[in-house]
Parts: sequence; C-alpha cells; structure tokens
Amino acid sequence: MKKSVCIAGCTCLFLFAFAVSLFAVELTADMVSKEGKITRNGKIYVKANKVRLEKGSTPFYIIVRGDKGLLWQINNAEKTYVEAKLTPEMKPMIEEKLPGETGRKPLATETVNGYSAKKYEVTVARGKKSETITQWYSPEYGFTVKVAGGNWSTEYKNIKKGAVADNLFDLAPGLVKDTSEVPDVLH
Repeated sequence: MKKSVCIAGCTCLFLFAFAVSLFAVELTADMVSKEGKITRNGKIYVKANKVRLEKGSTPFYIIVRGDKGLLWQINNAEKTYVEAKLTPEMKPMIEEKLPGETGRKPLATETVNGYSAKKYEVTVARGKKSETITQWYSPEYGFTVKVAGGNWSTEYKNIKKGAVADNLFDLAPGLVKDTSEVPDVLH
C-alpha cells in the first residue's frame, strides 16, 4: 500500500514538474490575428502556466489560468467576467506541442518577424475532425512565433523575455461574475 502511494505521489510530482516546464517561458509580445479579411492586433502576456490575451482596443480580454484550470473572459466596459473550465481547445497555441496534437512533420527552419523558427505541419484533433496547422516554433524563446490553418493565422512580434507582473493574471477588484452567458471562445 505504501509503495503504491509513493509511486502515485512521485508520478504526480513528475507530471507537475513536466507541466510547469512546458510553461517556463515568461514574456510579452504584440499579437496579430487574421481570420479571412479581418485583422486584429493585440497583446499577449505569458508567465509559467498563465496567459493573458488582450484584443486590441476592445474592452475584452482573456486570462487563461492553467494552475486553476480556468479561463476568464473579462468585459472591462461592463466590469463583468465569464468563467469556464479550461479545456485543451481553449488554450492558446503557444507551446511546442499543440493542444490536441496527434501528428507532427518537420518542414524547415525559417525566420518569422526576425525570429529563427522550426516550421512544422501539425495534425490536431478537434472533436471528431482533425485539422492541419502550420506552426513556427522558436526554441530560443520556447514559444510559437506563428501558427496558421485554413483561413486564419496568429503571429507574435516584438517578443520580450523578462518578468511579467503576477497581477496581470488575476481578476481586477470590483469585477462581477456574469453567469448568464458562455464565453465567446466557446462559440
């Protein structure tokens, strides 16, 4: 009994350390997202397993809290937020291994926005369907500098490694939880 508890405890500790190492990067970057003819500029902040995505000049932003298994979509104009249990599909595609990844084919090494990146063709499961995504991953930054599929893409510019304030990943005081709707990322 003690041996199985010890093995289970060691396994959990190893998995936790492995998961933390996946998010060991700490940086900020400008974000350019394109979907069809629509281009949106924004900002991304990454610290350990926490991510904040700001959508340009809109009052909306998203906080992904991997440590809590939650996603918050904040509406700063209304001082409200919506909370959802974090699923792999909701996570931003910034790690080397993409959420739902089922296959990977190396293509080349290219420079994207001045960053040397390994280019991959990645197959990702999306429910019962699969999608082919092209990924440019920078080993220097431990971060995906561009990802594209179908008629969409997201790329990062002006990447700056360095300390990111913890409070960027917390809910601001005074926000009220909105239980009447589902976050946009779930639509």
